[in-house]
Amino acid sequence: MQLTQFLLVAGAIGASAHPSAHGHLHRAVHAKREGPVFLKPVRPHVPAPKPTEAVVEPTPTPVASVPEPKPKPSAPSTDAGSDSYIPFCSDTGSKKAKRVTLEQILYTGNLGMDNGCPWNSNLMLVPASIHQKYKYVQEYHNVANEPYQVMCSNKMGADRKNTGSFKIAGQNPLIFTLQPGEKAYVAAQHNTQGICAFAPNEIPFTKHGQYAGVWAEFDFENTSNNGWSGADCSSLVAQAYGMDVPGCRMSEGGVNSDILPGGFGTNAYTIGMEALDGIGLNIVPGQTLIEVKVGFSG
Repeated sequence: MQLTQFLLVAGAIGASAHPSAHGHLHRAVHAKREGPVFLKPVRPHVPAPKPTEAVVEPTPTPVASVPEPKPKPSAPSTDAGSDSYIPFCSDTGSKKAKRVTLEQILYTGNLGMDNGCPWNSNLMLVPASIHQKYKYVQEYHNVANEPYQVMCSNKMGADRKNTGSFKIAGQNPLIFTLQPGEKAYVAAQHNTQGICAFAPNEIPFTKHGQYAGVWAEFDFENTSNNGWSGADCSSLVAQAYGMDVPGCRMSEGGVNSDILPGGFGTNAYTIGMEALDGIGLNIVPGQTLIEVKVGFSG
């Protein structure tokens, strides 16, 4: 099966979580905290096959011969030497939200590609000293006793298909490593829908080349949802393939989305919840800081 067909089938299955006001990447027609109606962009993974089913591997060309991601130096947790705002690549131009076929599933917002900028330039690490200067920020804090690798990317790939969470030649996600106790700040532009996957030492891949581990999903100022944002922890991909699930906690406004090591979740997406909506954090329009505990264990 061609990768394109595989992704379309996976999207149609609906195996993804759509955080509150955000397009997880799983919420459909209702939300909590009296939020607006949310669409349901779907993340591409396939439920584990039954014992009698044959697994058809996708053509390996799109994901083959791509070097394993190498961790960047540990993310900055203190002042990087300047208190000045660091602009996103496309800050100086106009931004347009775009849609593709099956827009409720495959909603494509800001991919960072305006004004000739590279895919994923709408996500970047910023120094702790200036993170307050950005409207949409996630604070990643390694609360475990071992290093964690973190990969952040848009949900939709540079091809404007559901490939953002796959290892694809020419697609460069944001990758960094957090030592125990270390923090990093990931800033996003408006109308950005994406994930940050993480796991101890190095993020594993599924047999289809998709990042596994556990996912922190986010959707900032979704223009199709009246500017609401949302987030959730999700282990759907890892559990669909019988892989290890690290712990995750996302918090905002006193509300948590939790997954414990192994895959037990509260207000989060775990195996068997592929068809559910309204899970996670629902965030009213405005400046947002989501705290993410990497390696959360309760």
